[in-house]
Amino acid sequence: MSIIFLFLSIDEGFQIHENIGDITENYIDSTGFLYFPWVVPYGFAVIVFILVYLKFTLDLPKRTAVLFILSGTVYLTGAIVFDMLGGREADLHGFDSITYCILYTIEEFLEMIGVVVLIYALLSYIERQFGYLCVTLQIKK
Repeated sequence: MSIIFLFLSIDEGFQIHENIGDITENYIDSTGFLYFPWVVPYGFAVIVFILVYLKFTLDLPKRTAVLFILSGTVYLTGAIVFDMLGGREADLHGFDSITYCILYTIEEFLEMIGVVVLIYALLSYIERQFGYLCVTLQIKK
């Protein structure tokens, strides 16, 4: 899972999904909801991820599993659903419309909230498993 999250952070920084979208648009009609065609291969990747990690997630303590599922749902709602809605709006009215700006803002907000909920779920799990979490930073002079 850590490799997947590392890839997603690199992807966000270097916009790999947009390059994949450029390739994908050679095979699909990238208009309307598929204006950003990267959602097609990433959508399939999400399905594979869910199938691979479903048992792992369901074997977690119930509270942790619910938080994992909630964080993933919130993140993917932003990353895929609102990106598709924004793509349709951009296709119809361009990137400068107020509606596109609102959709884009909601998309980014949901992605960040999904990440925050995941971090909370992980820290909460660590606390429940080990009783406490202690992080110490020391600066040597």
